[in-house]
Amino acid sequence: MFGKLIPTTLVGSYPQPSWLVDKDKLLGEAPPRVRLRDVWRLPEDLLEEAQDDATLTALHDQERAGIDLLSDGEIRRESYFNRFASALDGIDIDNPGMVPNRRG
Repeated sequence: MFGKLIPTTLVGSYPQPSWLVDKDKLLGEAPPRVRLRDVWRLPEDLLEEAQDDATLTALHDQERAGIDLLSDGEIRRESYFNRFASALDGIDIDNPGMVPNRRG
């Protein structure tokens, strides 16, 4: 497919730019279960375009590095599952409940 023995790709999250994400706020949550609107440095009406710009930057960086299979870098991701949970009907993202951790 690529004419290479082992095509290269990026696995995991690409570093989100500091102009987009407040890392201190993001790292202060453990891990976020619902959307964290306050970790984004831009207002809601500009956020999608800014995330698109950051995604394009991540793609261009990968192209310049010679990566074969490009990734969006998960630029929009706040945690490993809150985007999914927030998209489900019946999830109250404004009043999250408390659940025990895996140790009970």
